[in-house]
Amino acid sequence: MQAIRLIVASLRGTVDDAAFALSLAGFAIALVVLAGSALVGESQSANNVAAAASPRPVSGAFTRTDVKGAPVYRLPTISVSASRAVEMARSEQEDLRAQANARAGSAG
Repeated sequence: MQAIRLIVASLRGTVDDAAFALSLAGFAIALVVLAGSALVGESQSANNVAAAASPRPVSGAFTRTDVKGAPVYRLPTISVSASRAVEMARSEQEDLRAQANARAGSAG
């Protein structure tokens, strides 16, 4: 409410006073927005830390055997998927880099 009074009063005065009042109001709005975004970011980072601090335990079954004195556990199966096209492109890029490195090594 006071900001509105300042703006109205400054409109009656000189242009410099009006610009000052508007910049003051803009600064107050920016400060409120910045404080709000900082609070939101702080709560999100706290959630990320809590999630990272308590990972889901991996369940393993003891096989009742030892290898070199260390117990052996059977872990759950995992699924791995890959795209053949992506792997072929990656392989070609590695080959091209190796060829470029070999040329740079023989030229230098």
